[in-house]
Amino acid sequence: MSQGAIVLADDNKLVVKITSAILEGAGYSVSVAWDGLEAINKVYGEMPDLVILDIEMPKINGYQVCRLLKDDEFTKDIPVLMLTGRDQQTDLFWGMKTGADAYVTKGFKPEQLLSEVSEQMRKGKERRSLDKKGKAPGKVLDEEGVLSRVIDLLDSKLFSSTILNEIGALAGLSQDYRKTMASVLEIISWVVGNTIGVVLLFEEEEMVLHVSRNMNFDELKEVQKKAFETAASYGYDRLNPERVKVDIFGEENIAKEKEGEKRNFSFAHVPLSVQKRIIGILMLAGPASPAFARQAEMVLGIVQNQATIVIDNARLYEAARQLAITDGLTKLYNHRFFQELFEKEYKRSDRYNTIFSFIMLDIDHFKKVNDTYGHLCGDEILKGLADLIKGCLRSMDIVARYGGEEFAILLPETNGEEALQTAERMRMAVESQTFMGDDFGLNITVSMGVATYPSPDIRGRSDLIAKADKALYEAKESGRNRVVFVE
Repeated sequence: MSQGAIVLADDNKLVVKITSAILEGAGYSVSVAWDGLEAINKVYGEMPDLVILDIEMPKINGYQVCRLLKDDEFTKDIPVLMLTGRDQQTDLFWGMKTGADAYVTKGFKPEQLLSEVSEQMRKGKERRSLDKKGKAPGKVLDEEGVLSRVIDLLDSKLFSSTILNEIGALAGLSQDYRKTMASVLEIISWVVGNTIGVVLLFEEEEMVLHVSRNMNFDELKEVQKKAFETAASYGYDRLNPERVKVDIFGEENIAKEKEGEKRNFSFAHVPLSVQKRIIGILMLAGPASPAFARQAEMVLGIVQNQATIVIDNARLYEAARQLAITDGLTKLYNHRFFQELFEKEYKRSDRYNTIFSFIMLDIDHFKKVNDTYGHLCGDEILKGLADLIKGCLRSMDIVARYGGEEFAILLPETNGEEALQTAERMRMAVESQTFMGDDFGLNITVSMGVATYPSPDIRGRSDLIAKADKALYEAKESGRNRVVFVE
């Protein structure tokens, strides 16, 4: 009884004679092919349990035969063993890149070959599905047909590698990670065309959209809704659309008014998975047609791994950058980075003759809070106060934890009267807020000093800080829970 069927392809008669004798002596059935074209047709006609290929063969070489077999749905699970006189590491590498399962150099010992053949046959039987086992496609290709398939395969590989290279190049760019995600979507849109691309990151609660086709706001909302539904299908239903930060690239393609009848979309997506954990989704929306759906799914399948790597790296880089510039407790900017932003705003004001204001804020009797309720309670108050302050400011305003219980706030394009109103609004919000400790409510108050630049007696940034600090001291000395503005 045969141990299994093998197609052996080699143009060297001596090698074929010796190899066949070893295999047939071990009980295998051997069918010989003398060139690459014959090897392909024997595999299609006989569906063997294993294929042994020489690299150097007439018509087409062993690498090309292996690539064709591994690219065909019918033959991809048949193990391929490369048998060659080449023993360079580069040959081993290239043989494996074509999809070969094993690599044996000529000059082998019989037991070495038989051991590898037995192992690959065992693995092949595990891989092959039952519905394919024993069936043959029964197709015979002429030389022109084989060469045509080789060209098609090369075109496909070039297409895939070009897209992957374009996306991989983004990894070396130092840019905002939202722009990195948008750039990934832009590359995909070049290939697929007429799309809306979406990256939705779950834990960061961020969504980036790249719009490369004309649409209106209602249609954009439909795409966003579909993205949230897709996230929920992966078990991530904690996303609150109201909390998700949305960045839109290609806004010029969005019409402000509704445009006629609402169009339907086709959707395709892939999960972004890192170490078996899904961190988000990459989704495409386009014309409601089977052609778009097929093309979108094909392209997403090609780019999924590379896009995930680039997006995850950008995400981790952003997280590291944020750790370097933010306070770990309050998530506000830290003192060092705030000073850099302060310097930029000061120079901008000098250059363009604009006005800005600076607020120093301090929690009243905070040491007493820590001594009475403990530092854990104090930490909760600092975090709650940071959130409350941000809620009272514009997106263009800059707030930082200046040190301990002190906070610093920059208000660009804001005069003294406007800054005083903002500070008073924050003071009242804090006064009316109940901050929770472990099982109790706690109220606090804050004092603030406000200063504005330009001002006649300010020669530098340190003068402005000193002026605001002096105003804060006056607020403390005059009873706390108040705002003092120094002209």
